[in-house]
Amino acid sequence: MIKTIKIFGIIIFILGLILVRKYESSLFYDPFLEFFKKSNFNHLSPPNFHTIRLFISLSLRYSLNLILSLLIIYLWFGDKKISVFSFYIFTIGFAIFCALYFVSIYTNFSLGYMPTFYIRRILIQPIFLLILIPAIYYHKHLKKTNSPNYSR
Repeated sequence: MIKTIKIFGIIIFILGLILVRKYESSLFYDPFLEFFKKSNFNHLSPPNFHTIRLFISLSLRYSLNLILSLLIIYLWFGDKKISVFSFYIFTIGFAIFCALYFVSIYTNFSLGYMPTFYIRRILIQPIFLLILIPAIYYHKHLKKTNSPNYSR
């Protein structure tokens, strides 16, 4: 019964991530959303944007994805330490990639159009969730195989 509830919860939170993506244009301010959808964006001038508004919107979206992702990780693994570790990874990732993103768009895409596009992807999509789940499984597997109680 508990396993069924966990699976149902994970599905609900994944649907939450899908809904964030589906309604991104109406929920969040992001002038780069349409810009990067154009196939020739690397030949276009970047759109005008309001820095504070973009940062707040990006932070809200990232926070929403963070909360849903942490809930998925907690239900999936049932370990508070893993959830706290994941929170730190998400937070450090946000600080690094957000700084890179704003440096790039403020310096007229000095990092290049494609790197900026992918940095933005990391910020607006739950990429860290997709990286952390297999990494946590791998870590648990290593712990299990290196344990003195593990019999071969």
